Amino acid sequence: MPTSNDMQKMLDIQDENILFKDNCVTYGTHKGKKCKEIHCKLTYTPQKCRKCGIKNHDFRIFKNGTQTSRVTFPISGIHLTYLLIKKQRFYCTACECSFTARTPIVEKNCFISNYVKANILSQSSTAKSKKDISKETNVSQVTVQRVIDKGSIPYRPYYLNLPANLSFDEFKYASGKMAFEYINAETGDILDILPARDGRTLRNHFTTRYSLKQRNRVQTITIDMNSSYIGVIKDLFPKAKIIIDRFHIIQLINRAMNKTRVKVMNQLNTSNSEDQKKYRRLKKYWKKLLKSATDLAYTTYDYYPMFGQRLESAIVSEMLEYNQELKDTYDVYQGIIKAMNNNDFKHLNALLYRRYDNDLSNYMRTSLKTLRKHLPYIGNTIKYPYNNGRLEGMNNKIKVLNRVSYGYRNFYNFKTRIILHFNMKEKSNKNRSPSQLSLTA
Repeated sequence: MPTSNDMQKMLDIQDENILFKDNCVTYGTHKGKKCKEIHCKLTYTPQKCRKCGIKNHDFRIFKNGTQTSRVTFPISGIHLTYLLIKKQRFYCTACECSFTARTPIVEKNCFISNYVKANILSQSSTAKSKKDISKETNVSQVTVQRVIDKGSIPYRPYYLNLPANLSFDEFKYASGKMAFEYINAETGDILDILPARDGRTLRNHFTTRYSLKQRNRVQTITIDMNSSYIGVIKDLFPKAKIIIDRFHIIQLINRAMNKTRVKVMNQLNTSNSEDQKKYRRLKKYWKKLLKSATDLAYTTYDYYPMFGQRLESAIVSEMLEYNQELKDTYDVYQGIIKAMNNNDFKHLNALLYRRYDNDLSNYMRTSLKTLRKHLPYIGNTIKYPYNNGRLEGMNNKIKVLNRVSYGYRNFYNFKTRIILHFNMKEKSNKNRSPSQLSLTA
């Protein structure tokens, strides 16, 4: 038969004042559900009275019966598990008051063990809905949210200062609303999340939370090509350099190139057999046209359906000969990619302000116009190493949280879950700044 020490080890109970006897595990029902009940006793000799504080000398405090409490415990096996703790009651002769023995496995006036609460916090760092967490921990969804709110208190924004480098972005939540978030661009730490991204909300937030002196310490702010942020940043952070995220620059011209390919491809969708062959080639090998020219294979032959044994570069060259507009757009597309990869601002500037003939697609012309509008900030993109990569990764995880939870009606609850989700996970060395790595070395 198991001893008291064995049961403590099996249940991970560190309190030596909780004692188990033989045959302490029974099965019963609670609220109509079959459950496992583990009987134990909590007793010890108190050092002083909890009511009046008098020390326990000359039998001033003596044992006075017990009080049984049903404490929710992590599920053991396939059944709901409860600890039936028979708590010792004490009577103080000095103040004539009674009090009950306490244990660190459960808080005062609470019937949910700290083990269950720790399990809730652990599962909150994964992509699970509150409903799923409540089922696995045998508590209500309200209790899950209450534990999340309490566990997120140490990670809430404190608004004492701002880091030197920030990243701005937004994400969509309930009913198509857009929330605004900003993080430390070096460490990836979430600084705060706002329920709206309009200029009025941002101005009210930063002016009331941070002084002008604190805002003047910000050196760089990385954003996407949302023009509304530029005016707000110039007003609130007069000394900060605006950086356009590198990914959004490449994405802009990538979409322009792909739209051009689709346009040419649809023009070739005729009854002519030769045009149909070109149409199928452009449809099947669309990724080849979007690939960087430096990544194409120029020496290795491979078999491609509809082409045969060919070089990858030869396939791209042949498809570009189908249409002059496609070819000219491709040349500009590759030139911008090369300039960005080589951090060549002069070459990029020349490409954007070059005069092009009528063969350049309208999609690429619109993209070049947008890049010219943001050219001063794109110069900062080449100059500084910061980007919104961490922020975009966080947004993907936030969307997963929103999807598995079928949306959040309460923005505060969603914000609390996001903050807890990202702070409960241990950060890898890849997400740490050089200063943090030097401290841990």
